[in-house]
Amino acid sequence: MKNNSPRKKRDAGSIIFGLLIFLFFRIDSWLCSLPAWITLILHFVIDLPIWWFWATLGVWILAGAVRYIVIVFARWGGNSDEPPKENKNPYSKKNDDYYKQ
Repeated sequence: MKNNSPRKKRDAGSIIFGLLIFLFFRIDSWLCSLPAWITLILHFVIDLPIWWFWATLGVWILAGAVRYIVIVFARWGGNSDEPPKENKNPYSKKNDDYYKQ
């Protein structure tokens, strides 16, 4: 059975690129990254170890990745090989005789 879908198969590169775009362009994602930036500032102000920054940044990326992967897998099954259903609504069907005039 041939798959004529307009969607392409996802590879690891597109998933990682999508994750970066997802993390960069969402305002709630930036708000969730605040602990990482605060620990970076505290590193320079009170000499907090830098690994606190990397740990909080890693948790932010991991949480974003989990959220993104859940969205990707939830949408993955949306493409089926079934033919489109016939439109049985008489008000939304195009009447060919009407449009030929």
